[in-house]
Amino acid sequence: MITLFLCVVIVVAAMKGDYVCCVHDEMQQIYPLMEAADVIVFCTPVYWYGPSAKMKLPIDRLRPYVEANRLRGKRAILVSPSAEGPVACDPLLEMFRRMFLYLKMEFAGKALVKAYDKCEIAENKKELKKAFALGASL
Repeated sequence: MITLFLCVVIVVAAMKGDYVCCVHDEMQQIYPLMEAADVIVFCTPVYWYGPSAKMKLPIDRLRPYVEANRLRGKRAILVSPSAEGPVACDPLLEMFRRMFLYLKMEFAGKALVKAYDKCEIAENKKELKKAFALGASL
């Protein structure tokens, strides 16, 4: 389990001009992995038409990347199951589109599937085939 803390000191980091997060937790291990990646996959179930709290916290911690442009040009994919299916993903999809635009990332694709129970998607061959094709297209 990864332990992340709320980002409450972004103003201090920005005032220093280095645009780095001053909170020292396991997110410091994630930042360099994201910077080194060609494609970043954001995965979250849909909770109340938005991302889970476990996804929202690291998203909030990307704030230093806005000014520093460290994710500029990176491709991003959204993977999200929803009990109601893709139709319920519109607010989530819009949030991620805007986030990718704000971070100057390329929105490379999405896999929005109807799923609720653990491992339910494993039996949906059509959606698995689409997800595989998305990965192969990168």
